[in-house]
Amino acid sequence: MSQTFSDLLLWFFFAVMTAAVIAAVLRPLRRTKAAGGADREVALYRDQLAEVERDVERGVIEPAEAEAAKVEVSRRLLAAADAMENERARPGVRNGFSARAVALAVIVAVPAISLGLYLALGSPGLPDEPFKERMAAPVEQLPLDALVLRVEEHLKADPKDLRGWEVLAPAYVRQRRFDDAANAWSQAIALGGETAARLAARGEAKVFAAGGIAPKAHDDFQKAVALDPHEPRAQYYLGAAEVEAGKKDAAIARWKSLLASAPKDAPWRASLEAELARLENPGASGATAPGPDAAQVGAAANMSPEERQKMIEGMVGGLAARLEKSPNDIEGWLRLVRAYGVLGKKPEALASLAKARQAFVNDKAALARLDEAEKALP
Repeated sequence: MSQTFSDLLLWFFFAVMTAAVIAAVLRPLRRTKAAGGADREVALYRDQLAEVERDVERGVIEPAEAEAAKVEVSRRLLAAADAMENERARPGVRNGFSARAVALAVIVAVPAISLGLYLALGSPGLPDEPFKERMAAPVEQLPLDALVLRVEEHLKADPKDLRGWEVLAPAYVRQRRFDDAANAWSQAIALGGETAARLAARGEAKVFAAGGIAPKAHDDFQKAVALDPHEPRAQYYLGAAEVEAGKKDAAIARWKSLLASAPKDAPWRASLEAELARLENPGASGATAPGPDAAQVGAAANMSPEERQKMIEGMVGGLAARLEKSPNDIEGWLRLVRAYGVLGKKPEALASLAKARQAFVNDKAALARLDEAEKALP
C-alpha cells in the first residue's frame, strides 16, 4: 500500500512540473487575446469621436469644448492603434498553425517527449533504496561519507560512546574537516582521559586546521611526550617546530632519539630519515632529495597507505595556502616543492617554483636554492 502511494505521489509531482512547463510555453500564445482587446479600444475611441460630432450638431456642447474633447480622444485613439499594430506584428500564428493548434501540439508533445526521455535515460525499474536501509548496510560496504553519517547519528543517541568518537575523529580528518576532528578528539579525551595517542592525534588535527604548528597544537604534543616519550607524531611535530624556530640541533637530536626507539618497519621511518639527512647535510647532493616534511611524516603513524596519502595531500594544501598569504618564506617554498615531488605532482611543483622565484626575484641565494630543488624533483 505504501509503495503504491509513493508511486502515485511521484507521478503527481511529475504531472505538476509538466503542467508548469506547458503553462510557461503557452504564455506567448495569449497575445492574440491582447490584440483583440486593442481592436476594441480603437473601435470605442472612434465611436467617441463620432459622438462628439453629433453633440456639436445638436448644440449640446460648444465648438471649443468639442475640439478639446476631440484632441483627448484622438490621443487615446492613436495610442490604442499603436498598441494594436505592435500586437499584430507578433501574431499568435506560426508556420500556418493557429494559436489553438500550437497549444494543442504543445500539450501533447511536452508530456510525450518527457516520458520518452525518462524511459530511455532514466531508471524506472530500479528498486527503491531507502536511506535507512542503505545506512544499515555492513560497515565495510559503506562509503566514507555514509560511515560518518552513521557514527554521527549513533553519537547523537549515545554521546558518551568513547569508541564512537575515536572512530569519528580520523574519519573527519580524511574528509579534511580538521576542526571537527580536533573537537571529536576533545570529546574522546573528556570521556576517556588524556593519553599520548589522543593528545598527539588532536594536536595533529589542529596542525592541519591551522596550516602549521600553532601554540595549542604544540601544547598537545608536549603533554603527549610527557605521558609517552616515544609517541612518534608528537616527537616529530615538536622537532618540526624546533626546525622552524631555528633550533636545528635540538630537532636533529630529538629525531635521532625517535628513530633509535622506533620499530624497524615503522611506516614513517624512511621519510624521517630523509628529512634528518637534509638537516644534517644541507649542502650534500642527496640532502635535498624529495621527502615529506613535518606535516606529512607525522600523519603516517598508524594509518593505511591510502590514509597517509590523504593526510599528506591535506597538509600540503594547507602549506600552499599559507605561502599564498606569506610568500616570503623560502624554507616553506622548498618544503612545498619537495612535498609535491613526493606526491608525484610535478606540474604543481613547477608552478610553486615559479611563484617562489617571483617572490625572491632579487634574492640570488634563494633563487639558487630553488634551482637545486627543481633539479632534485623526480
